[in-house]
Amino acid sequence: MLSIWWVIVAFVIGGFAGVLVMALMQMAGGLPEQSTHAPDLNGVPW
Repeated sequence: MLSIWWVIVAFVIGGFAGVLVMALMQMAGGLPEQSTHAPDLNGVPW
């Protein structure tokens, strides 16, 4: 039988892992900017 404590521990460890990944991405400078921009569709007649 799965104890509720193991479920709580799994959520806590998952939360810490998520925070660690976000901190590492912030320290690394985040994702690179896109080199291509989406076209401006405001002037399209349809």
